[in-house]
Amino acid sequence: MKRGFSVAELVLAMALFGVISLLIFAMLLSGSRSFNIVMSRSSLQGELNRSLARLQGEVRRSSASLVTVLHSSDRQVEGLSRHGICISSLQDWRAADSYDDAGTPQWDEFVLYYATLQTPGRLLRRAYRPAGAPFSSPMAGLLATDLLDHPGPEAAVLAQHVEEFRLTYDGGSAILETSLRLRRRAGRTPEGNRVNEERVQAACRLRLNNP
Repeated sequence: MKRGFSVAELVLAMALFGVISLLIFAMLLSGSRSFNIVMSRSSLQGELNRSLARLQGEVRRSSASLVTVLHSSDRQVEGLSRHGICISSLQDWRAADSYDDAGTPQWDEFVLYYATLQTPGRLLRRAYRPAGAPFSSPMAGLLATDLLDHPGPEAAVLAQHVEEFRLTYDGGSAILETSLRLRRRAGRTPEGNRVNEERVQAACRLRLNNP
């Protein structure tokens, strides 16, 4: 004679199945949150590295005498700096007519890097080609108020999550000190009790190679 399950046994089995399912779901949710945090941190670090690498490459090749750093008191958000820098450049570094007979660059372009005042801010790069090239003095008429949050499609967005972009330039030694900090929300912690924020920061000292 076959014996079936009693109601009590069925209820107990269902309860055990429910507890096990909840434990598995909690483990998967915690793992998913941890994965999101790691991916967010990795993405933010990559954004930081790419932005600084491009800035470093152009700053090192620029002229030490044609630098303008824009760091007025109104370029701050919650006490953190959102500076800008305008440097000399060449439209075509490989062209022979971009240099004189002594190999000195004939600067025909200005490049502007700056952080917007949005929250979060963006790190933008814009190229300017005013008349009068080759240039022998910094770009004229450039003010901190010209660093717009929405400069148009001609600006390249290098970083989307800027918290601070701080610049200090010593013209005598031709050294630029740069600090870039990014911040982004990465969802809840694995415990699920608060919203996690990721921050990455890098600082560097650059010497401009051309007088």
